[in-house]
Formats: sequence, structure tokens, C-alpha cells
Amino acid sequence: MLKFTKFLFAAVAVAFSFISCSDKSPVTEDPEAEPSSFAVWAQLGSWPNTSYYIMGVSSLTSGSFKLDGNGIDVTTVLNNSVISKGGFYYFYNTTEAKFGKYKIENGKTTIVKEFPFTYMLSLAGHTWIDDNTLVMIGGVTSGKAVNYAVINTSTMTVTQTGAVSGLPTGPESHPLLRVGGDIQYKDGKLFFSVINYNGSDYTLYKQLNTLAVSYPGFAVTKISTDTRTAGLGNTSGYYATSFVDEAGDMYFLTSWNGIAGGVNTKKSIYRIKKGADVLDPTYYMDVEAEIGFVPSSGLLMNLGNGKAIIKYMTSADNTAKTRFSIINITTGKEIRKLTEVPDAASSERNAFVEGGKAYIAALSGTGKDYIWIYDSATDKVTQGLQIEGGYTSFSRIDKLNQ
Repeated sequence: MLKFTKFLFAAVAVAFSFISCSDKSPVTEDPEAEPSSFAVWAQLGSWPNTSYYIMGVSSLTSGSFKLDGNGIDVTTVLNNSVISKGGFYYFYNTTEAKFGKYKIENGKTTIVKEFPFTYMLSLAGHTWIDDNTLVMIGGVTSGKAVNYAVINTSTMTVTQTGAVSGLPTGPESHPLLRVGGDIQYKDGKLFFSVINYNGSDYTLYKQLNTLAVSYPGFAVTKISTDTRTAGLGNTSGYYATSFVDEAGDMYFLTSWNGIAGGVNTKKSIYRIKKGADVLDPTYYMDVEAEIGFVPSSGLLMNLGNGKAIIKYMTSADNTAKTRFSIINITTGKEIRKLTEVPDAASSERNAFVEGGKAYIAALSGTGKDYIWIYDSATDKVTQGLQIEGGYTSFSRIDKLNQ
């Protein structure tokens, strides 16, 4: 059994909620001089006085951008747990109990449509069935179910809701459920994981339960377990902890972990092969043992051709910086660390992957930072867009004109 404090559990829950933020900022909502192709999210301040700004840029590979006078303040409408798809943002605002579709254009946030949404306590994970069918899963107040909602994002209508049936039953000592953000859709089914916890002393039961779930029936058809971790993938809006590669195999990182005797359980990578419904018994990657460092919260992205990028922490203390490593995802072996990219302050989804390249926003603390570009085909790192501003972290990078 794994123990963690009530404070930590509450903090994680709060992180899932929409956070109202400070009004104070040097940034205005002036439109950009040219159409923006990418959104670089910058965060100012720290919780609970956090503000979010989008820097719309035409290129990640060259040029320069100053946050002051150019960023778009999205604090009252969005936060960095948004879902990005096809040039739109989708956001479940738990504080106001609504779900919306938004577009960043002409230097401001445009509301396409919003509607009341109360089908789950918070968004844990999401995946796409097709370009217009979004599946979201999340916990409930009782901690005894996993709810789902299916949304047609073209018409912005809820087409299906309910509770996943056939969930594993935990021991009497740990009867409640927590669901991860590591959900993917493959082979016509949904795959995600749950763990059990005790609501009175907040201990976790050391067993990962990975589920194969029918779609659109939302019934568990297969359960596979592993006792090397009690971890799950972090919330999929804030982070990226799973993917299905070109071969149709699913990989996921258990980046949110409980604590046993003051030590974090292993943050591990698992695989479910194409055509399979259970964890691959021949595959397991203990990330710390392989790369020599503990993975940071929730960033594992597919570069293609058997390569993936993962973020790790340079130390175990609260002042730890983050760096990146390239791994051979099919073998679970490290290829190399990206030593060309400077140590950076902790951020969430501060990397974007496209065409075998990773674009990394590294916060150096000097007031002048860069997008660093790793090309997996050449194994080279180059310096791209220069960014200046008084931000405290980079939250995410998204493509706006997909």
C-alpha cells in the first residue's frame, strides 16, 4: 500500500479545476501583425494567482516575439487543460459547469459555442474516435465510478453519456477509484487505467489496472494488472502521457504515482500491442533505471520511426529543472539526452511534435528564451524562435491552423 497526504490529493484535484486568476498583467490583447500558425502558452504568477496568455506566432523555427504588448489574455475563458484539435480549443470549465469550443483569431478568443456540462467531476482523459467525435472520461464525487461523455464537436452536441460498466472492484481497504489520463482508441476499443485508493487515509493500493473497454458500449471487456506501480497517466488536457504509434501499438507512461515509505513508486512505460487487449508481458520500461532520472509530470510524445521524447527532472527537490531524452520506444532503451537544450523550469506540455520534429519551449530564467528544435531524422538540435517576457512557465504549444 502506498501512502500520500491529503494535501497532495487535494492539490491534484484542484489542478483539474478551472482557476480564476489575477487581473494584474503588463500584457494587452493587440492582434498580431500576421496570421498566427502556432500558439505558445505562457503562464504568469503562481497558483492561485495564475494568468494564462497565448503568444500567437507564425513560425517556431525563426524570428522573435515579445510577450509584453502582444499576448492574448485567455485567463477568464480558458486554462492550459484545453483540448486542441483542428485549429479549435475545447474546454471543460468545472467551476462554471460548462463545455465550450473556442478559436484564437484576430488577437482574441472567439467563443464558437458553450453549453452546460455536468457529466463528470473533472476531465481525467480524452481521446478522439474520429475528427469530430470526442470521448472524455472522468471521476465522480463518490469515487466509485468512471463517467464518460461523447461529444460531436462539429455540431457541439452531447451524443452519449453514462458510467463505464464492469470496472474492477478494489479490496475493502481501498474501495475507491481514480482514473488516469492515458486513454487511447485503438482496434475499435478504448484503453485506459484505474487504481484504487482509500478515502479515509488516502493510501493507494499498489496495483495498476489497465482496461479494454468496448465502444460505443463502454463496457470493460478485459482487465490486465501490474504490481510494479500504482501510477497513472496525468490528466490528458494538461499533459501528454500516451499515444498509438504507426504500427498500431499503444504506449503509456505512469507519470502520476503514489508514495511508499517516502519513496515514489516507479514511473514506468507500458505497451499494448496492435490487436491485443492486455499489457504486453514482454515489455516494461523503468524510466529512471534506464535514463538515470525520474520522469517529469506527464510528457511522453511519439516522434515516429520507433523514437519518442520524454521529459525528466534533474533532481528530486522542489527546485529541480527539467530536461529531455530521446528513447527507442520499441525497445525501451535510451538513445541520448538532449544536452543542447538548456535546463528549464518545470512546465506542463511545453513541447509540440510534428513531422518527426520536437519543438521545445525551455524557460531559462534569463528573460530571453528559445524554441529548440530536435529533428529525429538527423538527430540534430537547432535554435528557433526567440521569446522575451516576464512569464513564469511555458504551459503548452499548439498548432492553430490544422
